[in-house]
Amino acid sequence: MKLDSTHLQMLDLLRRDSRLSIAALAEKLSISRSNAYQRFEALKEAGVIIGATIDIDFNAVGVGVCALVFVSLQQNQWQRFREKLVDLAELDYFAVITGSYDCMLLVRTTSVSGVHNLVTNKLSQWPEIKTTETVFIMDEGWSLVDIARTLENSPSAQEYPAADGMLRYIKRK
Repeated sequence: MKLDSTHLQMLDLLRRDSRLSIAALAEKLSISRSNAYQRFEALKEAGVIIGATIDIDFNAVGVGVCALVFVSLQQNQWQRFREKLVDLAELDYFAVITGSYDCMLLVRTTSVSGVHNLVTNKLSQWPEIKTTETVFIMDEGWSLVDIARTLENSPSAQEYPAADGMLRYIKRK
């Protein structure tokens, strides 16, 4: 699906408030409700919009201790590892990464000892895991990516063909 500036503006508005009605979107975008509805449905059908979420104050609900757990895996155990992740109540986010580790888990618990228990008594027992490194998050903040500006400012693969597949950059003096 080719996204035009109205699609990008719609996505930006919905990312900031996923509860906006079609009428409110139409008004903010200065388009008809019919146009807004058609665009919204097209974005869903194309798989651009895959869901809607709310933001939670994790401190307010009692799980304010947050950590990143970097994991190295036995390379033939990815499938079993991913299947087990479903059972981790503390898991907020999972990503496959490049570098020294294979993946990163963002976990949330009630206390530092909760993270310690998760890593030492649960994860360390999984035979799929070779090593872990845990980093506590001291403060959190976020900003939504400006999709339109990112697309404008990002070089294409044709401009920097040598960057394809580059996983690590080390600047040497």
